[in-house]
Order: sequence, then C-alpha cells, then structure tokens
Amino acid sequence: MATAQAQEAALPSPPQPTTAGSVGGISDAAIKEAVRAALADEPKAASGDRGPALSGDRHREFSRQFSEAEKPSCLGPDALKHQPAEFRTKTWVFGLGGVLALPFWGAAIVRGKCN
Repeated sequence: MATAQAQEAALPSPPQPTTAGSVGGISDAAIKEAVRAALADEPKAASGDRGPALSGDRHREFSRQFSEAEKPSCLGPDALKHQPAEFRTKTWVFGLGGVLALPFWGAAIVRGKCN
C-alpha cells in the first residue's frame, strides 16, 4: 500500500482545465494580437487571376498533341492519317477515296502507320 501511494505521488499532476478567456495562461487578446502581427508580416497573396498555370490550356494542348501523334487503328475511320491517299505534283493534289484508296491502306499496314 505504501508503494502505491509513493508511485501516485511521483506521477505529475494532470493539467488544470483552462478558463474561457485564456489558453495555457495566455489570454485571448494576446493570441489575437500575435495572429495579427504574423499576418501583417506575411506578403499578401495575389488573388484573382492565377494566369495560364491553372487554366487548363496546357493540358488541352498536350492532350491534342498526344491524340494527333498516336497510331490509329487500321480498321478505324482515320487509318490513313499518317499515310494519305493522294498523289502530289508541284501544283496539284489528287486525293483518292473509296476503293481507289485500298492500295494506300495496304501500304499503311505494311509500313506500320496504323495498328
């Protein structure tokens, strides 16, 4: 019994509840003044326009470039995107479609221009 009392005496006392007007012995007025001083020392953040960094333009541009660069499906509507079905001269461009584009489609498959 004596050892239990000695152990209890060795333990630190629990913290006392604070009153409504202070925290840890510091008054509310002192805390408010410290917060005001800290905010006055901070540089003001730029509000309003955040510029192009957060607008999403970069993401849209990258997404467009990525979709243009990927290989199309050989059975899809844009199979000849990287292997156009046309003949070019210095002044004229002759585009071919339908059945006349089949040789160009076969060339795109052989050359690996589509998946």
